[in-house]
Amino acid sequence: MIINFWPLLLPFAAFSGWWLARRQLFDGKGNHHKKPFKEYFVGLNYLLNEQPDKAVDVFIKLLEADSDTVETHLALGSLFRRRGEADRAIRIHQNLIARPQLTPSQRMDALMALGRDYMSAGVLDRAERIFLEAAENRQPYQIAGLENLIDIYQQEKAWQRCIDTAKKLESITGKSMNKVVAHYYCECVEIAIEQNRYEDAYQLLKNALNADKDSVRASLLLGRLETDQKRYKNAIKAYKKVKLQDPDYLSEAVEPLMTCYQMLGNEEECIEYFQEVMREYPRVSILFILASHIRKKQSIEEALDFVADQLAKNPSVKGLNQLITWHLETTYGKVRSKLQMLYEITAKLVQNKPIYRCMQCGYAGKHLHWLCPSCKGWSTMKPIHGLEGD
Repeated sequence: MIINFWPLLLPFAAFSGWWLARRQLFDGKGNHHKKPFKEYFVGLNYLLNEQPDKAVDVFIKLLEADSDTVETHLALGSLFRRRGEADRAIRIHQNLIARPQLTPSQRMDALMALGRDYMSAGVLDRAERIFLEAAENRQPYQIAGLENLIDIYQQEKAWQRCIDTAKKLESITGKSMNKVVAHYYCECVEIAIEQNRYEDAYQLLKNALNADKDSVRASLLLGRLETDQKRYKNAIKAYKKVKLQDPDYLSEAVEPLMTCYQMLGNEEECIEYFQEVMREYPRVSILFILASHIRKKQSIEEALDFVADQLAKNPSVKGLNQLITWHLETTYGKVRSKLQMLYEITAKLVQNKPIYRCMQCGYAGKHLHWLCPSCKGWSTMKPIHGLEGD
């Protein structure tokens, strides 16, 4: 509805009206003009009365009469795009570009705006052509063109093009793109594994780690690949790198690590490693592996005491829920009934809580997205820790 447009329209209209009034009443030398500017207010009236198509017609005619209103039309087009009306934004910017009297800078501004319109409308091939032209231009259009091309290639999952464009952008700006490039290589790895191209996957992982030695995603993928190939010692080595690269992602490596050690028949070494990790980075996922080991080697009572002691130091709803589950095995009668009620409450809390959260925008969900679906940041989503997490 147009009422949602009001907060943006009012300052835009006020400034544009004042500016056009000055343009129409005086020339650059201070001479008075009698040329009316009522067409502008007619267009604005159409806009405010929910007749945007008629408003666009008026503003385009106004542009034909006075090319100095380019900035106003750029702003109006951008306003339509942000409002989700990409078709009207495209029409305005196309008419701008068609004006022969535009300066080179004005033409590039209009062209970049049109490219963003096409992206908003999902017409990525036309947007790509525009930004490829911009990428061959001078700065700042070159940089903006490359940045928008990366956005397009990410949407198209054209990962090799992302890599090439990111490297070109890095060479121009001097700003490292290594972390992002590593993710692009990892995307290629995922595809190679799905297609059983294991040698290609290994080479791509090498490229990813060369780009970013601290790439947790690359280490997790390498561990997965080595496990699939039954190279469990190599997989363990890869998974153990996660603690050094970013301990926030430790929980992603816990179960795969345990599996690899079990396949080697060396569970005791795994327990020793987790005991060491637990002292520095307490995690519920590690806690219950250690507790299960105590239960198997000693007794369930010893395991329950261990878990209770650890949860007193590092409270966790998920941990409490699991603790109640074990207590249900050893209690009867009214106590068991009360514990069952507590279990159901904590189970619902755990079930409804997200597992991952973006550190940049706050987006939360049950699945780990290396590219945040909300803010489009790479590696910004991490496992939630503390009371509500692992």
